[in-house]
Amino acid sequence: MYKVNLQLIKDSRLEKGYSLQEMADLMGFNDKAKYFRRETGEYNFKPEEIPQAAKILGIPLKNFFIKKVSKIEIN
Repeated sequence: MYKVNLQLIKDSRLEKGYSLQEMADLMGFNDKAKYFRRETGEYNFKPEEIPQAAKILGIPLKNFFIKKVSKIEIN
């Protein structure tokens, strides 16, 4: 299973010099809180937002995801 690499998104945004408000504007959100909640993982990015964010940040779409490792408890 894969998940969105939120740290890469945040690091790329900061590297590009975009504030939360600028990123929210580029993504078409009403306010920065909506974008912030996605970047922090409080809310999931919608499928149509992922390619848009990748293009804005200059991240190849395949790099947007990382393998999710789940811990299995062995008794």
